[in-house]
Amino acid sequence: MSEPRIEFSGLKGRFFAWFLTSPLRHVLEWRMGAPESRLLELLALEGDEVVVDAGCGSGFHSLLVAERLRSGKVLAFDVSDEMLARLRRNASRRDLATKIDARLGDALSLPLEDGCADRAVTVAVWHHMDDPPGACVELTRVLRPGGRLVAVDLEITAHGRHGGHVGGHHRAFGEADMLRILEEAGLRDRRVEKIGRWVIGSAIK
Repeated sequence: MSEPRIEFSGLKGRFFAWFLTSPLRHVLEWRMGAPESRLLELLALEGDEVVVDAGCGSGFHSLLVAERLRSGKVLAFDVSDEMLARLRRNASRRDLATKIDARLGDALSLPLEDGCADRAVTVAVWHHMDDPPGACVELTRVLRPGGRLVAVDLEITAHGRHGGHVGGHHRAFGEADMLRILEEAGLRDRRVEKIGRWVIGSAIK
């Protein structure tokens, strides 16, 4: 397997690590249709789960999940050191450091055992990737039987609507793509919906 491409490193990585957990992020989310409440609803957390966040960035969603855990833990993976450093700082500031384990890791090859997680989440990652189905299969692998996966991504048309472009690192992405990816991973109880500019998929292993 080739080495993962690190888009957000160096100065660019530090800027986006700040931006993705800044008040400006909340403004952008509001304009695009914030999916966080629905994501948390679909995760159906009870508080003791192990949750894998693949492509966590600087931890916007990892932190939201960790706040809802009592004895559980978020295993947060990204290929950017800058993103993970920001996540660790924010987790410490919010007294969540014991609930978040931030690690370097490629979404296509997570350093985890099979069936070790109760929930899996990935947000705004798959449209960047050359192999979204492979990333879904990998998340399915680390879920226990009966575990739940929730994937959220931007709807991007072939003309690059909603901030993406085709021909570069972004890919066209929509509801049909999300459903196909979940189906190819062998997940059941598949559901796909839209909130604003976001496509949300959920399914059970």
